[in-house]
Amino acid sequence: MSKFVISTKLKKLKEQYYKKNLFAKYQINSRNWLLVLMGMILVCGFFYLWQINSLATKGYEIKGLEEQVAELRQINKKIDLEITELRSTNRLNNAVKELGLVEVVRVEYLKANGTSVAINR
Repeated sequence: MSKFVISTKLKKLKEQYYKKNLFAKYQINSRNWLLVLMGMILVCGFFYLWQINSLATKGYEIKGLEEQVAELRQINKKIDLEITELRSTNRLNNAVKELGLVEVVRVEYLKANGTSVAINR
């Protein structure tokens, strides 16, 4: 045999050996696959529980804020009613009499330089 034939056969044998050992190093047996799979299931399970807990917490927060909004709307209605009562003409007329103020009978408006001015005569 020639040197060339022997060297090519040796190269082929070396390549086959390295290929077998390369795959043997990184070969995962069924036990390792099971551990990896269980680890992924645990991580996904914890993530799922975290999401559900976060969602429930946000739901309670939203419910509390909606209750606060309802309370504030009730308070706002009461304040609007009170403002309306305080601005009523009957109340203002009574306040004028109680304070002893003089009631204006006739109002005249004068134009002075484009602005309105009121006087009592």
